[in-house]
This record gives sequence, C-alpha cells and structure tokens, in this order.
Amino acid sequence: MTFRPTILAALLALALPALSQKIEEPAAPPPPQQDGVRITFAPPPMEGTLSVGVYNGEGKLIRTLHKEATKKDFTVGVNGFITTWDGKDDAGIAQPPGKYGVRGWMVGDLGVEGVAYHGNDWMKADDSPRVIRAVGVKNVGQDEIHIWLEHVRGDQLEFSWSMKKEGVELPVVDAIAIAEGGKLQVRKSGEPPIYVALADDEKAITATVGFGNTVWAIMETAIGREVRAYSSSGEFLRRLSYAKDEPAPQQLAASMWSETIFLIEEGGGEQRIRALALGAAPLPEGEKKSTWKVIYLKRILASAKFEEIAAKLGRPKPFVPEAEIKISSKPNPLAENNAKSELTVRIATAPGGAVLEAADGLPLIHLSDTPGLKWAVMAREGDAITVLQGDGALVEEFKISKQSNVRSFDAGEYELKAK
Repeated sequence: MTFRPTILAALLALALPALSQKIEEPAAPPPPQQDGVRITFAPPPMEGTLSVGVYNGEGKLIRTLHKEATKKDFTVGVNGFITTWDGKDDAGIAQPPGKYGVRGWMVGDLGVEGVAYHGNDWMKADDSPRVIRAVGVKNVGQDEIHIWLEHVRGDQLEFSWSMKKEGVELPVVDAIAIAEGGKLQVRKSGEPPIYVALADDEKAITATVGFGNTVWAIMETAIGREVRAYSSSGEFLRRLSYAKDEPAPQQLAASMWSETIFLIEEGGGEQRIRALALGAAPLPEGEKKSTWKVIYLKRILASAKFEEIAAKLGRPKPFVPEAEIKISSKPNPLAENNAKSELTVRIATAPGGAVLEAADGLPLIHLSDTPGLKWAVMAREGDAITVLQGDGALVEEFKISKQSNVRSFDAGEYELKAK
C-alpha cells in the first residue's frame, strides 16, 4: 500500500534536557533578528515530529507555524528550540495586537500499518496497477483476447489472454457479425447477408463471432440487456440473462478456440470483467437453457464516496465512522506535575494523502501519501483506530495501533505588539 509505516523511524531525536540541567554543548548563536514574535520552547523528551500552532485569546488556532517538523526546522538555543511568528494568520492576514498562546504536539511512532484493499480486484499489492475501469475488450487476431484498462494517471494499460491450444488446429471461423442500427446480420464469404430475426422491441448493441462460427451479441430488450448466441445461419441457440440489479453487458469478445466469451458489464455501482465458458452438461431435448462457468472475474466497485461502498466492504461488522476520537497522550515530564493531556483527533484529506489532525485543526502527521484522495474516515476498533480512505479507484484500510504515542507541550504566551 502507499502507507508510511516507518514514518517516524528515521527521524532525528528531538528531546532536550530539562531546563534546570546543564547543557554540555555550546549554545548556537542566536538567530538573526526578524520581524514578528520570537518563540522559545523545550520540546518533550521523545523521538518524533513537532506540530506548533498559534492560538488567539479565544483559544482558536489561527496559524500553523510548523507541521511534522524536525530539529533541523528550528534554531536550537540554550533554552530550547527557537522559531518566529510573523504576526499573521494562515491566510496571511495581520493579526491585531494582543496576547497569543503557542502550543503543540510531538507525535511519535503511531504504528501505522496497512491492512487491506477493498473494492478493486486489480489491486493486490503495492505495485499493482491502480486501475479505474475497463474501457474495452476485443479479439486481436485469432489467438488472443485483449482488455484495455484506464489507469488512475489517465493512461491506458493493456492485458491479453492467449486462447491458442497447442497441438490443436484452429477451427474454421469464416463468418462476420455486424450490429448496426439495432439490426444484427451475419455475413459469410460469397453468400448474401443473413438478417437475424428480432422482436420489434429488441435491438442489437454489439456482436462478434467465435468458436464454431457462433454469433454472440448483446441485445437490448424490453426488460433489459442480455447476451445471445446464434448460429451462422441466424438460428437462436442460447441466452445469458441478467437480474434487474445485476451489472449489464456493455462489450464482449469471443474465443476462436472454445465456447468462451469475455464481457465488460456495468451497473449498480459496479463494473466487472468476466470470462464465461459454456458448460458441457447435456440438456434435455428442446431445452434452450445453458450452463455457464465463470473462469475469470475482476470487479471494481464505485467508491467516490464512502456511502457508495460502505455496505460492500466485506468486513465482519459494518464500519461506522466517527468524526472525532479522544486519545490519552503520554505524560510530558517537562510539564507541571508530569501532566498527561487528552487529545481529540480527526481525519482529513490533503493533496498528499490522509492527515491526522487535532480537533482544533492543527495538522499532526500524514498517515498516507496517496494523491487525489476523495475521502477518509476513521473509527475506534478495539485498541486501535481503523482508517479507510478512497480515491475513487480503490479503498485502502489501515490501522493506528499506537495512537497514544503523542505528547503535548505549551510554548507559552506571547504578546504581539502594534507596529
């Protein structure tokens, strides 16, 4: 998956000794004078990244000074880390003079781990193609069936199956099927075209010829679409019917080597590619019903919104998202009475993936780096927090097993003076 389970393993240690302890290393020279408010604070003694925010008198976050910052993002002084606030909010608007609080969180290893993929059979591993949908299927020559797939990048991928049977001579296939203007006709070299008899409310959508000169066609009927097989002389042979809520056939191709068809089917928030082989079981005389065996299946479920796929995730219990989740942080030994803090978190999407935020909007850490996310949801399940995210092509599931591996810190109150 495109997760970052080692998000924090390679980060630099940020812990500073308590202010009363002696600093053995010589202090770095003070940073050059800048306009704005100079802020100094001692980070909690824990490996991780820092998120620092500026809050107004009502306790509202007005400026994110740092997110996922490391030691190199600060000047290190005798009394801790040094940074500067220019007196503006996140929109670049200068704030009125007054007192402002600066505080934040250090985020350690959260134990982010990929769990599963949902809703896209093409995605089996990190390096699997991120397919959005199938766009075409057809015979290429006499030996292969090709399927064209649209990738999330916008380009197309091509997959092929070889139908050739080694040591077997290709059966004669010399008919052509044409679906045009709703009519279905069959042509053979040197013979006049044969128009297949259809009911007044039926029309042929597309057609092809396969093994034994069998004509395969997708038909539109009064009750929906179905697949039919005809002989090269136009005689009806069999049909493949569809339930009302089942994905309906859109495109098809047929093997020249066996009674096998390939279909692209869509409907009900699902697209699937199926290969069906005609069963060999004998049928009673006059019986037109056929037995089909699915020999290949790939499904893509609609997931542009969580609600579209919520009931199709295949999880033991329904996933019920929580807008916010409260967690208890690790104590900060630099804080008064070694205090713990309760942190309320929420999930958000950003251009670079899913982000875990404090409830006040302070971004804490990126949980994934999947671009183009359309949604992300979370819920507490046992001792872990489960996160689902979707980009419209795939739903990824992962969990946060060490969500309490965070520490709060207070960088103090500062006065923004009038210029």
